[in-house]
Amino acid sequence: MCAMDLVRKGRPGDEVKITEDLARLIKSPNETVLASINTIKAEYKSMQMTLSLQGVITYDTRNIYTIPARVGGRLEKVMLKYNYQTVHKGQKVAEIYSPELVSAQREFLYMVKNDPDNQELISAAKNKLLLLGATDKQVEDLKGKGEVAYTFAIYSPYDGFVISGDVKAPTISVTPAASSQKSSGMGMGASGVAASTNVSSGSSSDFVREGSYVTSGQTLFRIVNLQSLWIEFNIPVINASQIKKGDLLTWSNRNEEKKSKVDFIEPFFSDGEDFIKVRSYYNGSAVAVGQLVNATFETALPESLWIPQSALLDMGLNKVVFMKERGSFKPRIVEAGITSGEWIQIIRGLASSDELASHAQYLVDSENFIKTSN
Repeated sequence: MCAMDLVRKGRPGDEVKITEDLARLIKSPNETVLASINTIKAEYKSMQMTLSLQGVITYDTRNIYTIPARVGGRLEKVMLKYNYQTVHKGQKVAEIYSPELVSAQREFLYMVKNDPDNQELISAAKNKLLLLGATDKQVEDLKGKGEVAYTFAIYSPYDGFVISGDVKAPTISVTPAASSQKSSGMGMGASGVAASTNVSSGSSSDFVREGSYVTSGQTLFRIVNLQSLWIEFNIPVINASQIKKGDLLTWSNRNEEKKSKVDFIEPFFSDGEDFIKVRSYYNGSAVAVGQLVNATFETALPESLWIPQSALLDMGLNKVVFMKERGSFKPRIVEAGITSGEWIQIIRGLASSDELASHAQYLVDSENFIKTSN
């Protein structure tokens, strides 16, 4: 379809065929001898990996509560009118007129006045008012005044702040940075990326308004409780297997270090991202929803072959090391894994007895590389 010749992909451990183009890239044998290339051997050992993470403080979506209309009617007053308005438990949030509530009040007052000894019917009339959204205090006030209230107050049973239906929890988004940054050396692919907070402000048009008619069971307000938050981190795919539930994370807030454990690992990837999301629950104060935090995670990696990153040449599709054989260097394709500091893991294509150039870039003729690239 593309009018291109198919070329078999090299396998780890295969010697690289010296083509005319590659020959121009590699220094000639006499230049290699004059360069006095130092050699090293791969080391079979266990490494300690420190992973730098960026996260965002966000609210626990399990703590989003709703204040429903317990009865149908018309809203006479609405006290919550915009996103992120603070709400306290017991605060009046609306006043409603409902013919059903008016009828239930009349029934209750009739029983209290005309048959005060019939506690069974009085209790049934009271329970009906409670089921329609009245509080015990409102029922007692109604009994004391002896007059029907044509508007009933609706109170919030929760502390927090109100959000409309289209407001989404803050998330951390990773985008390519304008300039290349130095790699953190943790194999997380974080170089050249920048983190930012993605916050959906939503629209207040979804809020109920004064004069609106509501039906029984309709959601009037959504309340987010800030007593329980979580921190959401992005973990690169290459390091996903290194972190598990229960691992400890160290993160900083206002120059104060805090520790929390990994409580949840999402089992899927978001569209267009090579990250998985990890959550750590946090019960505390002095943090703001949407705030970015930096964290570190340390773990011991299993024993495997490791070489300095300088000994590996990344050619795009393949990763190459230069093996020393009979006084000369020959390129070999290897399969690399994660990185830790200045070291990189070799999965296949190399043995601990192999001798290779300590600086693979020295085996590349930079002048010819520039000519070939042009």
